[in-house]
Amino acid sequence: MPVIATCNDVWGNYEGSGLECDEHPFSSTYEGAAKNDNRYSARLTDGRDNRKGGERIQKVYEENRILDNDLFYVKIVP
Repeated sequence: MPVIATCNDVWGNYEGSGLECDEHPFSSTYEGAAKNDNRYSARLTDGRDNRKGGERIQKVYEENRILDNDLFYVKIVP
């Protein structure tokens, strides 16, 4: 996965640190790292927080009945 390689290149070996490599756009979409076109961002984040974020994204998909290949956008509200 290109995202893991990016994190390893930038931050080195983070194994055992409790950190995980996270990406945007989400790995559950067909954009960003999934397309392998270098149009994504990646950084290390707390593993528990990363997993909780994934659970929340999944809940949004379910509650809004977003299916595979459905179009949607994410609005960032500061």
